Amino acid sequence: MTARVVEELLEKVEKKLTGNEVKATLGDYIRLVQLQKELEEEPPAEIKVTWIEPEKESDSGE
Repeated sequence: MTARVVEELLEKVEKKLTGNEVKATLGDYIRLVQLQKELEEEPPAEIKVTWIEPEKESDSGE
């Protein structure tokens, strides 16, 4: 499902919720809003990991 389809569904549900005949429930609307937010989120950027060897502790007591 694309973000555009979800947006169109949201508009239809909003019209039904404000009209005389309510066929969509508030739960349907909330699920669509959550889905819309998930689809609009940007994917995570590239993450680079670098391993750095810890410095060896020198024995200063010997």
